[in-house]
Amino acid sequence: MSSTTKPKHSVKVPTQYKVTAKILKAALQKQKSVRTLIFEEKHARTSSLHGVLRNYSNNIGAINNAIEETGILKDNPRLDPELCKVLVTELIFGRKQLTGGGCKPVQTVLEYKERLEKAVSGVEVKKQGQHPRYVRVNTNLLSVADALDYLADSEWRKKLLPSDITYPDFLIAIRALEEDEFLVDIHVDSMLIFHPKQACYWATHDMVRSKKFILQNKATCLVAELLAPPSGATVLDMCAAPGMKTLHICNVMQNKGCIYAVELSKDRYKTLLNTNEEGGCSIVKTFNADALAMNAEQLPNVEYILVDPSCSGSGMQSRMDFGENKKDDKRLNKLAGLQIKILSHAMGAFPDVKRIAYCTCSLWKEENEQVVQRCLQLNPQFKLLSCKKALRNRWVNVGSSDYKGIGNKCLYSQPEHDLTDGIFIALFEKRRDGQGEE
Repeated sequence: MSSTTKPKHSVKVPTQYKVTAKILKAALQKQKSVRTLIFEEKHARTSSLHGVLRNYSNNIGAINNAIEETGILKDNPRLDPELCKVLVTELIFGRKQLTGGGCKPVQTVLEYKERLEKAVSGVEVKKQGQHPRYVRVNTNLLSVADALDYLADSEWRKKLLPSDITYPDFLIAIRALEEDEFLVDIHVDSMLIFHPKQACYWATHDMVRSKKFILQNKATCLVAELLAPPSGATVLDMCAAPGMKTLHICNVMQNKGCIYAVELSKDRYKTLLNTNEEGGCSIVKTFNADALAMNAEQLPNVEYILVDPSCSGSGMQSRMDFGENKKDDKRLNKLAGLQIKILSHAMGAFPDVKRIAYCTCSLWKEENEQVVQRCLQLNPQFKLLSCKKALRNRWVNVGSSDYKGIGNKCLYSQPEHDLTDGIFIALFEKRRDGQGEE
């Protein structure tokens, strides 16, 4: 064989497949979240990575069974298992074709195509329910009026709704959006809602790159609206990174007042700094510190607090789970212990506080109603406010009736019903002196 002639097996696997397999392997080993791994990847098209990994996550059982049933890994012990899963996903549940046909792994999977297709025959392809594309106007940099003018000039059609529209009718209007239409949200004035097919359009748009438009799920925006700090207030965001809610609170306050943004993780703190700087926040003071170690001495005059602690993330629709995705009681108990500690600290360490918003992106009661119940027991100087009333009763999903006096005052955003991520919010207000329990 000539020294200049490469054997077939030396043809390189396309970079996109290699990188996706590397991310999948790290995710399966639970080194980092898929979202973090994709964010850190600099040498591949992130939209393509996300698409393949999403297809694998949605159809993990069928793909793994097909690989097992056909014996492709047993017959080809040199074939990397994660690369095999990526290639099978793309061939059977993705683009239905593979590039880089000259490389051995691709050739091998293509040879098994008919057997793989037979193994998944009759299996329904699972796709995530399509939610609308939510685009929030960053009013630090652009007014809502100017944003609407920009969209009109760009030939987008604003769908007009009655001012007294009910929430169920509003959800119907969202589902009926045409591809060139958008809606202004009835809860968040700066939130624009587009057809699901516009997700990729906005993901790469200059208005998003310039941070005039922010891609942020509506459910995560409700907490700043409910906390509702006035212009000139002093606010504490206890677990602030990546900074999207901090930025929204800054918008609510019209960039006037003071926001203390605290983040323990050094890596996430850098992201927080970038979000605030690029988002035009002039009132945010950041701290790379443990919020549990801070009080009114270091952070004076705090009136409003956002507590958005680490949670299971069970409500996140962008979350990809490559395991069995079973409820982990041990992990939930550990998370709940930390959540109670942080929320109780917020209630006790800042004497000037008036209102506290607690939120998680979890749908488990252990992290939600149970945390609220325990913190009210430990801190009787606080009472719960009704989130539904704060939204003028234009909401449906609330907490469990198993928690009397608590569940009906808390808010859930349910993915299938509300067309958003799954979010839980509780709103606390400090009792006035002499005010007894209700």
